[in-house]
Amino acid sequence: MDVVVFGATGYLGSHAVEQLMIAGHKVKCVVRPRSDIDFLKSISADIHVVDFENSDLASVIEKGCCVLNCTADTRMHLSDLQRSKVEIDLTSHIFNVAAAAGAKRFIQLSTVMLYGFDRPDHAIDEQYPPNPKYSYSRIAARRERVLLDLAEASPMELIILRPSNTLGKRDTSALPAILPLLEKGGFPVIGGGEWRYSNADARDVGRAFAHLVDLTIAGSEIYLMKGYDISWLDLKAAIDNILGRKSRVFNLPRGLALVLGGVMEFVFPFGSSPPLTRFMAETLSSNTLFDDSKIRSTGFLPKYDLHETLIDALGEKSLH
Repeated sequence: MDVVVFGATGYLGSHAVEQLMIAGHKVKCVVRPRSDIDFLKSISADIHVVDFENSDLASVIEKGCCVLNCTADTRMHLSDLQRSKVEIDLTSHIFNVAAAAGAKRFIQLSTVMLYGFDRPDHAIDEQYPPNPKYSYSRIAARRERVLLDLAEASPMELIILRPSNTLGKRDTSALPAILPLLEKGGFPVIGGGEWRYSNADARDVGRAFAHLVDLTIAGSEIYLMKGYDISWLDLKAAIDNILGRKSRVFNLPRGLALVLGGVMEFVFPFGSSPPLTRFMAETLSSNTLFDDSKIRSTGFLPKYDLHETLIDALGEKSLH
C-alpha cells in the first residue's frame, strides 16, 4: 500500500519510514520546510516539503492510501494549550484532510504515558483505563478520544499504536540524557533503579507500523507494543557490558526528585527544557509494564533484544 508519513523526520517517524521502505511499501514523507532531512536523504526516501499552516495537505494524499501520523511536540514542559496545537489541532486537521481525500486508513502514533502513574505493578493491556496526571499524558489521551470520535463519522479506518518506552538511533531523550553522566562513570537512577518497565527497539516500532498498514481490522483498533521488560539497573548492566566498564549508580531519592521537578517547572517558563520535571521523575520511578498480546495475536513479533538495541543505538561507542 502507498503510505504517507507525517512527522517523518522525528525519532520514531524516521524509523517508521525506514521499516516501511524495507517492507516494500511506497512511502511519501511529508516534512516541514525547516526539518532536518539528512537521514531521509540517506535512505533515498521520497520527500515532500510542505508548509503545514499554509499549504493544501490534500495534495500529498492519494485516494486509497494509508496515512501515518507521527507528528508530536516532544517538549516536556508545555501548557495544555501549547501542546494541543500539534497533538490535537494539527492531528485533527490531518485526519480530516486524509478522510476528505479518500485515504483508506489512518494510523496514529500514541504513547503508553496516557495511562498515568496510578497503575498496578503487573502488566496492563489496552482495556486498562487511562488516568492521565500531567499535561503530556492528558493531551495524549485527549488526542486519542478526538480521533476515535472523528472515526465514528468517517469511512476511513483508524488504528492507534501505543509503543512502550523505546531506545534506538536518533533518540533525542533517553540515551542522550544518560550518556553525559556515563562518560564520567556514573549511571543516574531515581528511587533505586529497580523499577521495571516495558521497552522496545525503535526499529521494532517501525516494523509494527509496517505490519499495521496491511492488517485486516473491523472498526477502530488500539494496539500496545513492546519488545522486552527490564529495570533501570538491567539497562545499566547491559550498557556497562557493551562499553566494557563498570559505572557507579547515581541515585536520587524519589521524593526529592519530585520536589526538584516541581521547583524546576515553576522556575523554567513553558516552552523551555528543564533538566527534570515531575512527569520525568515519575516516569523513571514507576513500574511501567504492558501486555501486548493483542498485536502479537495478529502475527507481529518484535525482532530485537536489549543487547541488539544498545549495540545499534550506541554505535561507535559500543566498539570498545
